Amino acid sequence: MEPKAPFVDAMRAQPENLALARETVLRDLAASGLSRWGADESVSVVAMGASLNSAHALVAALAAVGRPASSVVASDLADGVVAVRADHHIVVSESGRSPEPLYAARTLPAGTRIGISNYPEAPIRDTVDAVLGLGGFPDSPVYTSGYTATLLAYALLLDHVGALDAAAEAERIPARAADALREYAEVAETIGRVLAEAGAIDVVGRGASLSSASELSLMVREGLRTPSAAFETYQYLHGPMEVLSAGDALVVFGDGRELAIPSSVLDAGVRVVLVTGADPASVPGAGHAGLTIVPVDAGLGPFERSVVETVIGQLAIAAAIEHKPFPLEDFLYHQDDTKLPVG
Repeated sequence: MEPKAPFVDAMRAQPENLALARETVLRDLAASGLSRWGADESVSVVAMGASLNSAHALVAALAAVGRPASSVVASDLADGVVAVRADHHIVVSESGRSPEPLYAARTLPAGTRIGISNYPEAPIRDTVDAVLGLGGFPDSPVYTSGYTATLLAYALLLDHVGALDAAAEAERIPARAADALREYAEVAETIGRVLAEAGAIDVVGRGASLSSASELSLMVREGLRTPSAAFETYQYLHGPMEVLSAGDALVVFGDGRELAIPSSVLDAGVRVVLVTGADPASVPGAGHAGLTIVPVDAGLGPFERSVVETVIGQLAIAAAIEHKPFPLEDFLYHQDDTKLPVG
């Protein structure tokens, strides 16, 4: 079995784990034989769970430079519910044993499949054409290092194949994670109390920040046992926000239309956390007792930004669980078919 680490330990080990992941991915890319992609060549990310959440950042990063990309629920592809037509496919499974991505990979054309896994020697190796390892570090059952390392691996892969100039961004990510762990520890205590006291939690973002929103929502459900859902910003405005009421919480990531969302719900008794690169003084509702504004550097690249936002969410989860009567990763329900057997 893969070695596991407690959530807080794995969270705090991220700078070292990310540095290891960078070295490992670069080594595997050098040995992969992957050729450079053409300007019009497309890519899909095939994954489940947290790994699928990470795909939003890749899709947004490529969309920003006009390259076609998509994400696909692996079980849909494996079952033939959807079809995907792309020139390249990135199959992600941190354990290397998640059956749905592996089954989906077998439906894809040989020569198009690139795997990403913390355990590249696992069965994923037999279903893809090249596999990039993250380093084999112990991760927490509610993923921390493995999730952010996947974002780093995307940046390195896209740079290697000429799809995105992201090498410098990838090099900065371990230090960005270290800075975030230090700089946001105090405000995370405030966010953690908001999350712990909420009856339900909506999380909103767009572009690369939709990865952050989706991953925080999953951590809330897995770790805090609190109803939560994630939404793309504009989709959220088309009805889903109507369920919010006093005692609920809303976490918003973004610098655009996201800035005006808090002011529409604060007076209803909804507590809001806004993570933004915008000037806090420009936020409608700034100064409201129910609003916590968390500033981030507006100049971050998409993968850096998503890593920083994710670390903020992780710190908040670690703080929130201190207000709950149960441990963070004492899961209530166990499924015996979400991983292939070892050996």
